[in-house]
Amino acid sequence: MSNPAPESDPATNPSAAAERVDSLGSAELFQRGRAAESEGRFEEALQAYLLALGGSPDQHPWHYRQGCVLMKMNRCQEAETAFRQALELAPDSPAYLTNLGVCLDRLGRREEAVRAYRGSARRGEGTAVAFHNLGAIYAEEGRTDEAIRAFESAIAVEPDAEGWQNLGLVHFAQSDFARALDCFEHSVECDARYARGHYYAGLCLMKSGICEDACQRFELAWKLDPRLARVPFHLGSCLHKLRRYDEARFSLEQALEFFPEDSRIHYQLALTCDALGMPQEARLHYSQARAAREAGGRSGS
Repeated sequence: MSNPAPESDPATNPSAAAERVDSLGSAELFQRGRAAESEGRFEEALQAYLLALGGSPDQHPWHYRQGCVLMKMNRCQEAETAFRQALELAPDSPAYLTNLGVCLDRLGRREEAVRAYRGSARRGEGTAVAFHNLGAIYAEEGRTDEAIRAFESAIAVEPDAEGWQNLGLVHFAQSDFARALDCFEHSVECDARYARGHYYAGLCLMKSGICEDACQRFELAWKLDPRLARVPFHLGSCLHKLRRYDEARFSLEQALEFFPEDSRIHYQLALTCDALGMPQEARLHYSQARAAREAGGRSGS
């Protein structure tokens, strides 16, 4: 029995691509690609887009979708080429510039990414992602005022829980807890079940000495999303300040289950055990806190 001929690759066999385009039509091929992409069949989607573009190379939305699926396949260099081809045909598209920026960012070419995001932002509507990404870069680089302006612009385009959270985090990093709290309250106004909004609101309340309210927010955040593993530590710290030592101990012991080498948790638990009149347990946790500090054992907030 003879073996069947291998399927031709449209990227390397133009005649085969032309035959398939003629039989199906470019638009139908593109729609098949969209369906495959939406179902996570990225290789199939990519082949359909390549075939469609073989018949209609001037369709900039098709180049763009090709770039998007290549990004999903983590083939960023090829995706960059596809996005640039789309931009040659439609240079004023905010979406194309934004995704080019994401692509360049993943390739480690941050300055070029910033230029792409800025280009997207100058095109008007549809630039929330570009503003968010600009804000994240500026915040990471310590350019606080620019980060705030970028996140405020993102919220103006598309107000949502995550956008308000991002803005709040910049204010929180500057210890401006009143403004940060206002942002986190806006985030939960957008989505009452947004656990991180409640969590960060709790941090702001705790930093401001409003521990009773902070406990309520931490408990709600923990209920909404048990993956927020830092909640038990902060909740325990607040309960200790409220002299609710038994509850504090329980919460801090929960925190240790997630971060057994965290010096801060051991130290806070030692203080709580002292307050409960448990000197032996307190000494144990003081010792573990000291050992953890010497080993560098501390997790982030």
